[in-house]
Amino acid sequence: MPVRFRRLRRGLLMTLLLTTVAALAGLVHTAWPFVVYPAQTLAMPHVNVAPAEAISVPVAGVAEVDITPPIGIPKFGFSAWSRPADGFRTRLKARALYLHLPGQTPLALVTLDLGAGSQVLHRQVAARIADTGVAAHALLLQVTHTHAGPGQYLDSDFYNTFGSNLPGFDAELTAFLAERIAAAVQQAQAERRPVQLAVGTSTVRGWTRNRSLAAWARNHDMPESALTDDLAYQAVNPTLTMLRVDLQGDDGQFHPAGAFSSYSIHGTAIPPFTGPWHADVWHALSRSVSEHIASRHPGPFTPVHGVFQGTHADNSPDWHTPRRGHPEAERIGHGLADTAIALYESLGAQLAVPQHTAVASRELDLLALGESQRGGLCERGIVGAAVVGSASGDEVFPISSLPFIRPGQPAAANDHCQGVKHWMLSRLQTLLPADRLPFRPVFQVARIDDLVLINLPWEVTLEAGRRMEAAISEVLPEGHWTLLISSLATGYFGYATTPEEYSIQHYEGGHTLYGPGTVPFIARHSAALAADLWQHGEVAELDLERPFTLRSRSYWPATRDTSATRQWLQAPHFHDRSTEPEPFWSLQLRAETADQLALHQPLLSIECRSADASWQRCVGDDSGDLAITLLAQRNDHGDYRLQWFNPPVAAAGEQYRLVVAARGNRTAFASEPFPQR
Repeated sequence: MPVRFRRLRRGLLMTLLLTTVAALAGLVHTAWPFVVYPAQTLAMPHVNVAPAEAISVPVAGVAEVDITPPIGIPKFGFSAWSRPADGFRTRLKARALYLHLPGQTPLALVTLDLGAGSQVLHRQVAARIADTGVAAHALLLQVTHTHAGPGQYLDSDFYNTFGSNLPGFDAELTAFLAERIAAAVQQAQAERRPVQLAVGTSTVRGWTRNRSLAAWARNHDMPESALTDDLAYQAVNPTLTMLRVDLQGDDGQFHPAGAFSSYSIHGTAIPPFTGPWHADVWHALSRSVSEHIASRHPGPFTPVHGVFQGTHADNSPDWHTPRRGHPEAERIGHGLADTAIALYESLGAQLAVPQHTAVASRELDLLALGESQRGGLCERGIVGAAVVGSASGDEVFPISSLPFIRPGQPAAANDHCQGVKHWMLSRLQTLLPADRLPFRPVFQVARIDDLVLINLPWEVTLEAGRRMEAAISEVLPEGHWTLLISSLATGYFGYATTPEEYSIQHYEGGHTLYGPGTVPFIARHSAALAADLWQHGEVAELDLERPFTLRSRSYWPATRDTSATRQWLQAPHFHDRSTEPEPFWSLQLRAETADQLALHQPLLSIECRSADASWQRCVGDDSGDLAITLLAQRNDHGDYRLQWFNPPVAAAGEQYRLVVAARGNRTAFASEPFPQR
């Protein structure tokens, strides 16, 4: 046998061996959490909802509650490229609107700085707010889709395993989130007052770009030669939708109380591998508007601005790569806030007493649907290989360049329902039971006067959203309706791409679990639910007592020794722009272990003192300019880096100090004054 042939055969055998080993390693990595982790069954007990109170005028209330989890919880969104939280840069919030009209069902709309919705979380919140009169079907949990928020609370084993870098459902985390979210609804209901509302939209471009332009172009038969950078900024959903809320004060007058806004922008300005909790662009958007209301319209209410996701699936924030992270998240958020503030002010002339509210919720079992109901939807979810390479802008080199994984690499046409999708791990994927992937979506349609909100558990692309809106518009009565599709509001089912977008198999198409018929299916069932709401009234088709069985693991920090004494390990030190993207003061602290910090409560503040004056609080950790990072953890203490970003230039004689709030039996702890005189 010629030497060259033997070498070729040896090379082929080695390639086959390596491929086999890689496939087996991938299978083991995929399967082990489903085999090793214990299955926990979460019972959902029946809860009697309090009857709605008798009222003569529409009432509403708004509230904001901190939902920042402890250090050490895995984050959701970047999968294996996520990192467990090591502190916070911005806090995560729940912002609630309670709304009740005479003779109508009370509803609660809650915006959450979370990566996705969850039916487990939804059910647990609904049980906790039963005393408010808000039934489960009228609870609307919207999300921002930040990729720097927690994972491990979702309702499917698949996304509890692969949505984060660590697997498993965490019951303690889920209970914490449910308690905090319920507290927001309860507070909003307790502070209800007569209400006026206004709904409006505005167009804003330049802050997002289409990240999958070749797939979008398939919808319009556009050749690749026609794709330009400018087109990427046009092929996005530019609509910002706002619901303004004014409440009646004790003086009998109506005063601004806040707003709830939706925009289509991916929560990825904060990149993979980032440690701290962060609300991404939504922090600046929410905070800027609420601060504007407070300063421009001082009154009896603390303004709340809740923000949530629209049809964002094929866009990215227009970050400037070298500064991607907090600086870009703030820049983009403030840019969007300028438009939101102008819209808020314009809605002042349109405020009116609301006349109509109604909510319809319907849960489907995709594994049990008959062929007529399925209508082209695949019989089970399958993950495409394109998902492994990640989305444009976050590609994983060299994985994202491999055959079948590389964007734009559809398989040859076949007769399987999944069409041109290359299956991750090929047919081995069917060893994962179909019910370990999400399979019971909840559709919600809510009406608030002329606003029609459609909540879906998919990440919806621009064109997919337009087709869904067109289908829903056909069943609505004549009128001027503002339609708003909200992605990921009731769970997480991956992506929803049009059949044309699916055909090219970019990341978004590979992540469309139930095949190319997904968008027609969603459009048909959303329209049917909207028609039922208008023709028959409220729809409450949820299996509220269905148990959830999930592979579980606790990441909630165990209580440790609390005897550590707080002490400063490093004096305040200033870092300027010559070496850092943002100037900041830094300090190092030895203190109690991370489980004792209670990050959902105020922890850090800056106090200011001018010459011969007392200390006054001037910056809080709601600002996004104060951060804490865990450096090392021991049994009896933790070492932390504390940072104050973007400080002002101290005036003559002015000094600052950083204060760590009291916790347990520890009193507040202040640093030495800085800068030194």
